[in-house]
Amino acid sequence: MKSLLDQVGGAQVVNRTVGEFYQAIGRHLSSFEACDHQKQQNRQAQFLNHAFSSQPEPVRSSRASFLARGLNPALFEALLEYLEARLVELGFSWQLSNHLVETAGNLYGDCEQDLSIAC
Repeated sequence: MKSLLDQVGGAQVVNRTVGEFYQAIGRHLSSFEACDHQKQQNRQAQFLNHAFSSQPEPVRSSRASFLARGLNPALFEALLEYLEARLVELGFSWQLSNHLVETAGNLYGDCEQDLSIAC
């Protein structure tokens, strides 16, 4: 069975979509904020790629917790909303898009969010 990452077209699609999100919000950021958001963009892309991969437990949870430490909760939530709509625009089914967002959101919710270190 294909991983969620494979079903969505691989890391390239995830990375491109995260990049599009940050390009869209980047127009509203100062140069100082944009620097911090580059860190968020990289970290969020890593987290999503990991969340959609087929890593076995406990590797999946420990890696997710590590990656979640650098995520800004508000930006991550906004990215998930963008991702869900963008995947449907790209021709993926609403069910798959929703499942991807739910999977990433649940994994993030299981991580220690109070350890956010960036942005």
